[in-house]
Amino acid sequence: MTSASSIIILIVIALFVIGAFWLAFNRAKIKGKVGEFKVSAILATLSKDNYFVFNNITLPSKFGTTQIDHVVVSVYGIFVIETKNYKGLIYGGENAETWTKNMWGNKYEFRNPLKQNYGHVKTLQQLLHLPMSVFLPIVVFSNRADILVQTDKEVITLFHLRGTITKHKSVVFTQEQVGDFCNKIMQATIEDKGTSKRHVQNVRSNVYRRQQTIKRGICPRCGGKLVLRHGRYGSFYGCSNYPSCRFTVER
Repeated sequence: MTSASSIIILIVIALFVIGAFWLAFNRAKIKGKVGEFKVSAILATLSKDNYFVFNNITLPSKFGTTQIDHVVVSVYGIFVIETKNYKGLIYGGENAETWTKNMWGNKYEFRNPLKQNYGHVKTLQQLLHLPMSVFLPIVVFSNRADILVQTDKEVITLFHLRGTITKHKSVVFTQEQVGDFCNKIMQATIEDKGTSKRHVQNVRSNVYRRQQTIKRGICPRCGGKLVLRHGRYGSFYGCSNYPSCRFTVER
């Protein structure tokens, strides 16, 4: 074997070892990104007229910055979603500092995601100046997780995510408020390597398109005409296709 061949072999071995160390070091990060991508794909199936989705955003907080996996703004409330792409047996208490993942007897402790998500909610609350009651925190695990957590909070698997969001039907915000909240989140978002500028621009475009459609007297949900109606609590504009379309907006 020539010296040149030996050098090439050593270089290949060195690259292999470096690659193995890099993969081991970044495995958790890669796994987390895969989980976030799966959640993003499900959120993308929500009606773009009723739900505005923000994925992987960084916002300023009193401790510096906070990174939130997913925020969904709707007239039904603001969903704040923490993704944990873990499988195996997941157990812990609502107020515990850490939870445990047990995979074939191999145990791994991780920070209580309910507490982690609470910090995200507080950041949004301070930004939007809203009561805690309008925020709907959700923690999502892999479909291969067996969740045995002692809590009545929304700690679910990926399979139940869409249903958990769409089961909320009580309107708490007007369409104008939803647009205002989205604009505030977009303005506060810190764009870095983990933030998609194109995604934020798409949300901004959707909000603007919706507002312009309403200004023209057109229902952004079905394309019907917005007509003036009178209800128990005052006048409002409703879709002419009621009751098949129940879109309303304040006068």
